[in-house]
Amino acid sequence: MALNLDRIEQRLRERICPNCARYTRMKTCSLPANRGCAVFSNFAEIAAIVERTHSDDIGPYLDEVRSRICQTCLEDDHGSCPMRNAVDCALDCYLPMVVEEIEAEMERQRPLPGDPARSIK
Repeated sequence: MALNLDRIEQRLRERICPNCARYTRMKTCSLPANRGCAVFSNFAEIAAIVERTHSDDIGPYLDEVRSRICQTCLEDDHGSCPMRNAVDCALDCYLPMVVEEIEAEMERQRPLPGDPARSIK
């Protein structure tokens, strides 16, 4: 069963954007046009990471994000990222919330024991 990424993204936008330092009084994002939000521009890959990573600790999710997303974003060969270092990376700031929201959606879609209508075929 595929996750409804649009529904998850909408919930995350409602939770993250109004609290983000880049959110303006006009209710828009102040990121430059050539730099999308790291959460939403990588959302499908983040969801895939969460689907295949299972932990009660954020560490394994962070490790996967750093190895799969950060390396292709602005991170240099030494693992340093100017956006992360300046506390200006929404993905780094909000990863626990993103993981929580995706896992909550996965739980909502999980078949209930003994419920043939919700069984995966």
